[in-house]
Amino acid sequence: MSLFQHAAFDARRMEGMSVLDLGCGRNKLPGSIGVDFLDLPGVDCVADLNDRLPFQDTSFDVVYSNQVFEHVTNFLGLMTECHRLLRQGGLLVAHVPYFRSSWSAVDPTHVRQFSISSMNYFVCGKYENSNFRFFEQSFTSLECYLDGNYPKGPLRWTFTKMALCWPYRFENSALSFLYPFQTLTFVLQK
Repeated sequence: MSLFQHAAFDARRMEGMSVLDLGCGRNKLPGSIGVDFLDLPGVDCVADLNDRLPFQDTSFDVVYSNQVFEHVTNFLGLMTECHRLLRQGGLLVAHVPYFRSSWSAVDPTHVRQFSISSMNYFVCGKYENSNFRFFEQSFTSLECYLDGNYPKGPLRWTFTKMALCWPYRFENSALSFLYPFQTLTFVLQK
């Protein structure tokens, strides 16, 4: 990693794994099983992400979604399904718009927004999970990446480090307005 390069999720981590691509639309990940509520080219399974998905427990190494979670009305149900479908040690990889981004607000089909700490409720050992969790299953670890597709630079590196080290302070200050991020990538491990 070069100077001032902030971390980004490395999609090569999913190579050779069984992947379920939630809400794949027309852009299904190569080699994955694609699920969408529309019967589009490349979709392998038509299903509503607000309901139980038609797969056996522990069927996948990775559950992947790209710009999907913000559209789902039964988010807690979907998180339960993701946990159910993953094998032990499996990864949930979710790309979502950051709540300060205009992309978070511009789409009229978005029903929720995500901040850096939004997934803490689902991860064992996090304050939110210990005190306010919504279901008994928990993921074991969490990684969070900001704007993984942007070029390096000292300003981006500085604000990324600040936001990830002190998310509540950063997001509740003027800094998050002055330097809003566009996307978040969450990686939760079962």
